[in-house]
Amino acid sequence: MASRKHVTSREYKVMLLAQRFDGDEAAMRAQVGAFWKEVGQRLSELNIPVEGEFSEVKARRLIRFFDTEEHQLNADQYIVREREDVETGEREVTLKFRHPDRYIAADRQMDPADAEDYKTKFEEDVKPPFTSVYSFSTTQPLKSGAVLQQVRDVADLFPGLNDDLDELPVAQPLVLVSDFVGHEIVLEGASILLGKKDIASECAVVVWYDQGAQDTTPVVAEFSFKYGDELEDYRGTIARDAYAVLGMLQSSLTDWVDPNPITKTAFVYR
Repeated sequence: MASRKHVTSREYKVMLLAQRFDGDEAAMRAQVGAFWKEVGQRLSELNIPVEGEFSEVKARRLIRFFDTEEHQLNADQYIVREREDVETGEREVTLKFRHPDRYIAADRQMDPADAEDYKTKFEEDVKPPFTSVYSFSTTQPLKSGAVLQQVRDVADLFPGLNDDLDELPVAQPLVLVSDFVGHEIVLEGASILLGKKDIASECAVVVWYDQGAQDTTPVVAEFSFKYGDELEDYRGTIARDAYAVLGMLQSSLTDWVDPNPITKTAFVYR
């Protein structure tokens, strides 16, 4: 029997009202600062402190999703995502499988064909009000000039896809989902102290712009915080604090949190 796959990260994601972050980058970052200040004030009432500011730009990149015209991969709970660094042009491709049942999510062959530089993760994503989705993914670099034109190009990179899908449409062309290219800015540097204040939960604000629109109005804004352990050793005090943070975001930050949220992936597949 295969060993139980550990959930090495628990990430809580809350969609924000994108229009609150309208304007140039300086205006957007000022609004992120205002949001974070209010988060800190609300969490101090729960005796959950925060640290740092969103002063670090972790990434500026272009985001593309690929699927068949009929979205057959997504229908089978897979997503294929490409990220391109805006400054260096370096690209990476991720194959991700998501499912609400952790054991179905874990029952995948996600190893790359031959990449030496890759990262595989098994995570739990938590969304409001409290819904868990388990995510098994592998990310590897895309060689310069490599193009994802057919499903077989993805299967060549991730050969387990052939085993996990009985009727993989290998000859089907891949298209850019919704003809959407997102310009993503990821801000980090802030954290929430969970579990008797000794676990620094890393926070991020992700803002997406429509690369084709060339304007300063974000189409997506997301706040997240996460903590992890390679052996899935999560104390109850950590989970209770994280649960309280998620509840506070929904009940006390209604001026910032989207009351009708859709995830980043769902936005692209809209």
